[in-house]
Amino acid sequence: MKRSVFLIFFLSAIIFSFLFQAGVAQTGNGTKDEKKTETPAVQSSLPLKLSGYAQLQAVERNEAVDSFSIKRARLSLGGNLLKNLRFKIQVDLTKSPALLDALAEVTFRPEFNLRAGQFLVPFSLENVTPTSELLTINRSQTVEKLAPGRDNGAIGRDIGMAVFGSYSIFEYTAGLVNGSGINKTDNNDHKDFVGRLVARPLKEISIGLSVYNGRQTVPGNPTNLLRNKLGLELAVNYQRFNLMAEFIQAKDDLIKKQGWYALGAYSVIKKKFQLIGRIDSINLDHSLPGKKTTIWTAGVNWLLTSKSKLQANYEYYREVTALNHHAALVQLQVGF
Repeated sequence: MKRSVFLIFFLSAIIFSFLFQAGVAQTGNGTKDEKKTETPAVQSSLPLKLSGYAQLQAVERNEAVDSFSIKRARLSLGGNLLKNLRFKIQVDLTKSPALLDALAEVTFRPEFNLRAGQFLVPFSLENVTPTSELLTINRSQTVEKLAPGRDNGAIGRDIGMAVFGSYSIFEYTAGLVNGSGINKTDNNDHKDFVGRLVARPLKEISIGLSVYNGRQTVPGNPTNLLRNKLGLELAVNYQRFNLMAEFIQAKDDLIKKQGWYALGAYSVIKKKFQLIGRIDSINLDHSLPGKKTTIWTAGVNWLLTSKSKLQANYEYYREVTALNHHAALVQLQVGF
């Protein structure tokens, strides 16, 4: 019965995808006269951009309840208020509170710009990759549990200020954040430092280093505890092949943690159909046995448009002190 429900969703998603593509093709065949008479639904004297996406997901697990869910439903509005001043606001209607991003950027020159507000913490390649652009349905557990802004359930965000820019083959971002998470004021006087430096020695290759130096307040403890992290990243995009790998080392007070993942993708049909594979391993406490978990993921991506896609993933979990288990996921993303 569980697998039947999962199969029905999978087939329905495929049928919807065919209809969606047919609708896109039909829309694109309108006459010139029709295009001339079209009136935009939203008008503004400012060059604003409205975008969004929704993700419908079905999950089958052998050790938990199967479920359908609206994983995300996000809307984003951004644009330039002045020549050198731009903003972005993003909300997720499935979350509470709904506000994800609320930031302003002042652009001076390519080498130096300023960002302030609530934004993605500039640490780790996968952390700053929008959810709608991930090659797998779920982020790696390495990033979800160790990257700042995700290890505290803040959806990768925090509030603060940062400078960013690029020069030659280098791109950088560095700043100070509260360290308390999304939609929260700071809970101590210490501001956390975060920085990410990426080098692109070749067009197809990027190498990055991320650093986070922070303090966290724990109820009942008058001392602010260490919350330091170091990350390394590599990305290769060559013709039909994609490779991503990251290593993150973290220290929360006296607990040492580390994790890594390696992901490979091959486009069978360029910009249309991809095969995905990933291995993701994490150890949440090196001083204790049984804290290591490894997840193998295999999947396929069917790209309907640049913003819409159908994904299917199979995840196999191996834990030292628990029974191995698996999960099968199907996700339909529709965006604009």
